[in-house]
Amino acid sequence: MFNVLRQIHPHARLWIVSAVILGVLLTINTPIVNINHQPKGKVIAYYNNDYQRYAVDKLIQMDMLEQYPCLFELWTKESNWRPKARNKSSGALGIAQLMPATWVNIDTKPTLNGYKQVDAGLAYIERKYGKKGICKAYAHHLAKNWY
Repeated sequence: MFNVLRQIHPHARLWIVSAVILGVLLTINTPIVNINHQPKGKVIAYYNNDYQRYAVDKLIQMDMLEQYPCLFELWTKESNWRPKARNKSSGALGIAQLMPATWVNIDTKPTLNGYKQVDAGLAYIERKYGKKGICKAYAHHLAKNWY
């Protein structure tokens, strides 16, 4: 292979080697998200505030606790679990950063109540991504930066 590279013009060699190295680096740094993977066994549900604890309790009631790590990461990225978080450009509000039209679509009024925001966010995810669709929503967020 190196003999073949020696026959190529030096500038072309530089481009080829750079492209190969860049390809390897992008492959190494690209996160792999398997939305079909469902963890087996015990799930550790970590939480730092009452809204996260409430979400854990809701997911336990819904038999979806295995989805909590995705929910934790998703809403940490969206709002850092802050009920008063607002996106001035889009109008998104709250922990789940729901858009104004989304609140209407899930038959809920916008609120600063973090517990109601968790309920509304879970309702939105179920409506858009299906039951047990939280990890699908998170994978979509990782790919598109919205869900």
